[in-house]
Amino acid sequence: MLVINYSISYKALDQFVEYHNDKNEALPDKIKAGVLFTAKEIIRIYGAFLIKANGIMELTAENLPALKTNNSQLAGLVKVSPRTIQRHIIKLQEAGIITGKEFCGSNSGYELLINPKILLARCRKDLLEAEKELQEAKQKDLENQSIKNEGTTNCPHTYTRNNSYNKNNLLIGVDNSNGSSSDQRRTSNQRNRSSLSLTEILSKAGYPTGNILTGNTGEKVAKISKDTGGKVRKRANNEQNWKQQDGSARSTSLNFYAESLWKLAKNLLYRDVFLTEFQENQAKEMLVKWYEPVSDKFLSGVHQNYCERVYLVREYIAKDPEKRFVQLPYRYFDTNNPSGFTGTKKWLQKHLERKEEVRKKLILHAQIKKYLNNEKKTDSNRKSSLQVYRECETRIGKLQDQSLLHLFHAAVLKPEVIHQIR
Repeated sequence: MLVINYSISYKALDQFVEYHNDKNEALPDKIKAGVLFTAKEIIRIYGAFLIKANGIMELTAENLPALKTNNSQLAGLVKVSPRTIQRHIIKLQEAGIITGKEFCGSNSGYELLINPKILLARCRKDLLEAEKELQEAKQKDLENQSIKNEGTTNCPHTYTRNNSYNKNNLLIGVDNSNGSSSDQRRTSNQRNRSSLSLTEILSKAGYPTGNILTGNTGEKVAKISKDTGGKVRKRANNEQNWKQQDGSARSTSLNFYAESLWKLAKNLLYRDVFLTEFQENQAKEMLVKWYEPVSDKFLSGVHQNYCERVYLVREYIAKDPEKRFVQLPYRYFDTNNPSGFTGTKKWLQKHLERKEEVRKKLILHAQIKKYLNNEKKTDSNRKSSLQVYRECETRIGKLQDQSLLHLFHAAVLKPEVIHQIR
């Protein structure tokens, strides 16, 4: 079963990009941070797709399936426009990170093949470190073997249902070849118990045995029990493997987003602050808790939300850097601290409301300007006033704000009103 180790794949991708950028001196030929982030998102969703594909067919490095996606899906994950995704895909193809792209129709998107050397990269250890681990493993095996030899006893073997009766009898005979008379009596009792027929054993154990002469019912019960038990164990093992794989992929994804957010916060909020390695690790652990309640499909959007909140904090500090500052990471990113990063949620809500208000005002001004400019044109170039008026009214009506329509009507009837709404 093939499972992508995100941390190793991301490191392999970073090394691949670093080598590519060193090889290409021209700036347009280099892989930039935005393109690199798109590549990591493609690898992330491919990892989830590969886990599902493993349950359908047996996969190897030679028959990796293609990832079916489209520009809209990737644009939603990376938070850019579909046209930007097109440019990123071209860059990744030129660099050799994406090795193939096949269109599936205008409505179906396309299939991508990713470089398997990046997807299935393995950790490489230093030669001295590998030799040291090998010697430690050999030494551990020798110690275990000596402990095992010292702990060997001469206790006689008893009956177990998992072993054959002939094997038990042979082992008992070997163990008691040099034993005492009391050992021989115990061995005789064990031999008699071990040589019971299957029907008698099942009967003594409380299992239905059916016809003792033929043993048909007992054989069927034993066979059904064996088949059912095997299926239940197999299903339980499969479910456990799926849970482990999903848990590993989930943990890797959370750590990736927490690492990205911490890098941004460190550069913007703690650029001039000395932090120990312990404090940085503590900050990453705090940030992971911010992503844990979020489902996988919303992780990218929530990450973008957190990044915008960090930018807002940076703008707030920049207005008065001598008096404004943030607390240390272990305190500031504590989810239970209402005056820390938690409080920036309201900031972002107000910022988005203000941003939406400005957007609507800009649309209103543009429609007023469109109508008034049409009125100033000569008769040969001017459109019908009623036609332009309806076009502007329809565009403003899409904003679903009745007050903006009233302002448009007032501005068209009395142009001096424009100065009052600015």
